Order: sequence, then structure tokens, then C-alpha cells
Amino acid sequence: MHESLDTRHTDLLIALRHTGHLARAAAQLSVSPSAASHRLKEAERRLGVALTATEGRSIRLTPAAIHLAEVAENVQSSMRSAEETARWMSSADRPTVRLALDFYDTAPWFERLLGTHEAASSLDAVRIPYDASVESVLRHRVDVAVIVVPGDERREHVLADDQLAAVVRDDHPAARRGALEPADIAETTYATAGDRPRHGFEHHEFFEPAGVRPYRLRKVESLAMVLRLIRAYGGITVQPRLALRDAPLTGLTVVPLHDARIDVRWQFVLRPEPGEAELEVCDAIRGVVDGLD
Repeated sequence: MHESLDTRHTDLLIALRHTGHLARAAAQLSVSPSAASHRLKEAERRLGVALTATEGRSIRLTPAAIHLAEVAENVQSSMRSAEETARWMSSADRPTVRLALDFYDTAPWFERLLGTHEAASSLDAVRIPYDASVESVLRHRVDVAVIVVPGDERREHVLADDQLAAVVRDDHPAARRGALEPADIAETTYATAGDRPRHGFEHHEFFEPAGVRPYRLRKVESLAMVLRLIRAYGGITVQPRLALRDAPLTGLTVVPLHDARIDVRWQFVLRPEPGEAELEVCDAIRGVVDGLD
């Protein structure tokens, strides 16, 4: 019955493959030539195969030994890489709250908490699809999410009350008149997070009563990208004002909806009986919102 080799044997085979000489291989491993010779014979005994052939003063590895040395060296390299990865993972091995990063990626708490908050090292932002916040929390993909709901929806884990407003480019007629009219979307691209209208938001409360539809509907699941597109190519979007407070608005204008007020509300999504860390993150987000001018 054969035995397996251990690292003492494979290290010697690797050294022999590179030096071609038993004494030099022994010196490389900081052992005596006699100890290296004994180790080599033990390896051959364990495997039941010849691993070397003598050529003058040099030792030639057999094809079997070369194969073992090559594989062992690859394993060593993989282990060194794994060790570095383990050290890296250990440095990040900390209690972490995963905050959902959804369509409203310009909301003020993301940059402020991730960048400057004293507990930022225990907070990660995890990108999730539009309209997947509740499911992502329940399935433990994230720990905390913040969503926007109609103003008349049941109040639970409330963060802040808000209103919808439009964003247009500075040269858009709505910017000059100081308000968005429903008819404005009939002439341009309308950028939105989802292509299915939701009750309590701009489609049912502002555009539909006026009988207008967008000239072109563009679904983009990132508010930061929506704003970049409008700045570069024009168009319109309607969003909660809070999501626009820290957003990059150079070249853009935020205007109210003409003769319409649509109230919405931001609220947290948490699992039943959330932990102390999750509640601390909610409090930190409330602190950011309360501190806005």
C-alpha cells in the first residue's frame, strides 16, 4: 500500500527540478545532502516509483518526478495567493450592515455615510435591481433598504416626507417658465426607473389626467445615469426632491410640477426584529436627512 508525499518531499523535487544537483537542492532547502538523499529515497519508497536517474554528478528527474514537481509548484503558487486572499478577507472580516443601493443612488446618505461617517467601516453598499428592495431584505441580500412610497400609504419605519419635482436641462422651456407642464413630455424623452406606472406617482397623478404620453420612454435604473443623460442629450425625469439634494445638477434645473403637488414618503425596509447595527444605520441616515439645509 503506497503512502502520499508531504511538503518535505515535494519541496525537494521542486528544488531538484530547478538545480539539477542534490547538494545545491539541499542547500536551497537548508538541509544536509545526506538528509536530502534520505528524503528522496523515502519519497520513492512511498510512491513505489523511481524519481531520479544519475547522470555523472547531476541528477535527472524522471518524467514522473517532473510531473510531481510541476504540479507541486503550481499548488505552492496557488497557496501563496490563497494566503494573501485570506489575509485580505480577514482585514475585511467585520460586522457589516449591507445598505441597498438602488435606483436612487444619488440619495444624500450614500456618499455621506460611506465616505465620512465614523461607522463607515461597518457599512457596505450593495447594488440591487429596481423594485427589489423588499425582496432583497427578506432574502438577506441586504440588511437595510430605503424606498419611496405614495404619501397616503401606511406609515411604517418612516424616514422623511417628500414631494416630486421635475429635472430638465437649463435650456428647456420648463426651466424658463419655472414649472413642468404635462404636455412637455409629449415632445421629448422621459427617463424613469421602471416602465410600469405606479399609483400615487407622476403618471397617474399628473400626466394621465392631462391625457399625455411621453414621446419616448427610456428605462434607466440609476438616477445618477438619468441625470447624466438629460444633461448631455436633453429629456425629462420626475423624482423625489430628497434624491436630488446632493445630486450633480450642473447644467440642470429642478422645477415643480405645474399646478400639482404629489406627496411621497421615504421609509426604511427592515426584517422583523432588526438588530442593533441595522437600527444604528437607520439612525445615521435620519441624522443625514435632518442635517440637510
